[in-house]
Amino acid sequence: MKNWFENKVLLVPVDFSDDSIKSVDEALAMADAGDKVHVLHVAADLDVTTPGVVWESLSEDVQRKNVNEAFAKYFADPRYNGLNFHVAFGDAGHRIVEQAEAIKADAIVMASHGRTGFRRLLIGSVAERVLRLAHLPVVMLRH
Repeated sequence: MKNWFENKVLLVPVDFSDDSIKSVDEALAMADAGDKVHVLHVAADLDVTTPGVVWESLSEDVQRKNVNEAFAKYFADPRYNGLNFHVAFGDAGHRIVEQAEAIKADAIVMASHGRTGFRRLLIGSVAERVLRLAHLPVVMLRH
């Protein structure tokens, strides 16, 4: 039986939680090709109330560099060769859907919850927003 996801372009949002990293592994197994899997981290918009922004020590360039370093750390294993990495800024739900459209993704694969406690509620709301906004299949994984 043919795997529906085989050779499909998949977008996997990550917040670097264990569940979001597991989602990348699941997407790799589904797509059966690393170059078809796109990994996206959405960093929060910076505003003047964010510590460090007033002194301009935390710019989008610095955040992008930090996220790219995190990508290199978390996805150093050879099984992740070929993955495509993206960084966006702003509202996670909207940026995830926009990135999916930009890369012409066939589906979004994401953990239903990434973090624990209060952060878990926020991540859950991101998943809900993606489900509401996306015009393509969204595969929600519960780890």
